[in-house]
Amino acid sequence: MGKQVAFEVTKELEAFIIQEAKYADEGQYQAWYELWAEDAVYWVPRKDGDDPAKKASHLYDNYSRLTTRVKQLNTGNRFSQVPISGMRRVISNYEFFNDNDDKFRVEANFYLPEYSIQSVHSFRIWSGRYTYILSRKGDSFQIHLKKVNLVNGLEPIPTLSFLI
Repeated sequence: MGKQVAFEVTKELEAFIIQEAKYADEGQYQAWYELWAEDAVYWVPRKDGDDPAKKASHLYDNYSRLTTRVKQLNTGNRFSQVPISGMRRVISNYEFFNDNDDKFRVEANFYLPEYSIQSVHSFRIWSGRYTYILSRKGDSFQIHLKKVNLVNGLEPIPTLSFLI
């Protein structure tokens, strides 16, 4: 299960995750990208328990792919997101684990309304559970893994814009 995480550290971890969500919601892509470690993996499996080497995922990006994605976003030429969808992540039910000496695992539920104003004017609700693996970097943290288990992960997903 892991060692207990000190209360003060849980508050720091929570604040870091809230900041990551804010960067994503507000399209601050460079700031969001700078939170990731060079060994990072951003993973959205179809269902919890899937092995990405054996099962298709909605998304399975390494640091190199994140770099490419953020460079593309920073060009302003992501026409499927003009104007950018309005989003606000709500994160709750945090659980904190210290599985080894230098990394923390944080799990939390999320609820994300997305208003796609582009051509369809649709309103979508995304929800599920995040799993982060984080380590200290200076006076903050860095992301080694972000796993997003969607409630509707087995269904076709019409867009992944909410993931960045």
